[in-house]
Amino acid sequence: MLASTSAPTAAMTLRGRAMGIFASAGFGAFWAVTALSACRGGFIVAGYLFTLAMLAALVVAGGQLVRAARRDGLPENGDPNARRRMRHRFLAIFVAEVVAMNVVAWWLWPRHMASLVPAIALVVGLHFYPLASLLRAPHYRLTATAMTLAGVAGIAAIAMGCDGSTCNALVGAFCALVLWTSGFISWRSVQHPPAT
Repeated sequence: MLASTSAPTAAMTLRGRAMGIFASAGFGAFWAVTALSACRGGFIVAGYLFTLAMLAALVVAGGQLVRAARRDGLPENGDPNARRRMRHRFLAIFVAEVVAMNVVAWWLWPRHMASLVPAIALVVGLHFYPLASLLRAPHYRLTATAMTLAGVAGIAAIAMGCDGSTCNALVGAFCALVLWTSGFISWRSVQHPPAT
């Protein structure tokens, strides 16, 4: 049940948070699978089961917000022009992220491909900084910082001679946990909005 406040959360805000939760769920699962594919051992099955559980929990949480956004009487966010500008800025951030990932992959090919996973984590982390202000989700700054630092640490560890597979597994697992945590924080911030 969504928390009752004097100023109800707008439908578009709920839908935006839901989409963010779905993205956190899916990309978190991608990072987890990346980590698990670099691992060996008996805990792999448990890792995949945990990934499925987190994916399912976040899909349920996002679905709850989508249903809440459909309630009659819930206000829409105001100015359509402002919404259009927001969509354009979001698209620009997304395109910049994709271009940056491709540039990084091209730059690392073929001699430094061991560093690709942490380099992608760095790029993905950085893209959360502008998203934090655009989507009014301050916790995305923590997501950005955690993923960026994970990427930098992974690149540094590989450059110092650490095993690339181990570093990639650790970076992937950490990024998965960060994204899942971010998704749950997004859900909880709507369930229990901060006091004003």
